[in-house]
Amino acid sequence: MILKNLHIVGKDTERRNIHTAGNTIAGIMNSADRVNLNDDLILNFENCIAFPGLINSHDHLEFNLYPRLGHKVYRDYVDWGNDIHIKDKELINSIESVPSDLRMKYGVIKNLICGVTAVAHHGSYNPVLDNSPVTIIRKGTCIHSVRLGGRWKYKINLLKNGEPFVIHTGEGTNSESADETDELIRWNLFNRKLIGIHGIAMTERQIKKFLALIWCPDSNIFLFGRTADISSLKKHTKILFGTDSTLTSDGNIFENLRTARNLNMLSDQELFHSLTKTAAEVWGLNNCGSIEEGKNADIVIARQNTDNIYESFYNTNPEDILLILKNGEIILYDRTIQDTLTGMLKHTERFNEINVNGKIKHADYPSGEILKKIKAMLPGLEIKIF
Repeated sequence: MILKNLHIVGKDTERRNIHTAGNTIAGIMNSADRVNLNDDLILNFENCIAFPGLINSHDHLEFNLYPRLGHKVYRDYVDWGNDIHIKDKELINSIESVPSDLRMKYGVIKNLICGVTAVAHHGSYNPVLDNSPVTIIRKGTCIHSVRLGGRWKYKINLLKNGEPFVIHTGEGTNSESADETDELIRWNLFNRKLIGIHGIAMTERQIKKFLALIWCPDSNIFLFGRTADISSLKKHTKILFGTDSTLTSDGNIFENLRTARNLNMLSDQELFHSLTKTAAEVWGLNNCGSIEEGKNADIVIARQNTDNIYESFYNTNPEDILLILKNGEIILYDRTIQDTLTGMLKHTERFNEINVNGKIKHADYPSGEILKKIKAMLPGLEIKIF
């Protein structure tokens, strides 16, 4: 397949042609170069950008049917959890009545339509995710937190496999949030690899003990009125990007990225790498995270809305996405390019329509069936993205 005339985010400003062969990127050529590959499908784009499939390093897939729940600025995650389980008990019981399998599938759809091709689900793995078009990152052992993590000391010190250990820590603005990170470090007796999540109360001294920190600023600011001091923490560890679920953040990953960008704690390139190149390195997705020869053909193509390539990327929304490739296979396309794909799709019967803010997409996932079941169980639920 030849994807023609694209601005590749993070590269130079020239338009390029991307040649895929099987599941890999076979080459990147100047757009002016003559294309003479008779056996390849050629897709010509106008005013479009290409970027690697995004890597969402933190989501709770089963919690994406929720609206944001919160009634004040909280001190920490325990304060928040106690509050919503009292004030939102009826709503929580209603959404939890939907089987977790179905809710997780909805979480997959949320990520897919946003151009996410790999997501780290924080929680127990469910076999229902085996058929997901989005890679579910299974590296490491998930622990909720020091205060709500059950047998976390046992897991970190006595489990022989499962590194790194991925844990919410420093999630709050009070002294308890700061102290729990010290407790975690103190009880990590064998210096296991740790990936922290949130880290609002973390210090430069503490962050040195972590392989990476997953930053979820949209969720943090909604709950706690502030986020981690990424400007300082990035000097000592790798920063990854996560959305959390719609329980605390916007369902559109690009809204989350715009929140982060407005804080000016990472450069445009650093923020972009936090959900592409750097994320792939930390999670061991060695063939993902960048558009270059020899890498997996995990590619997203979206409408370009400004001359500045980074600006266009950060202004993207799910409805702007025209095509998503995963391992060289089309997993989502926009109706406007359907005619150009004739004969290319191997299993057209598997593609389901999704209305994304008025734009019709076709996804290689039973999204219609999933949404129909959810709406039958929760007829009053407003599904904002669709």
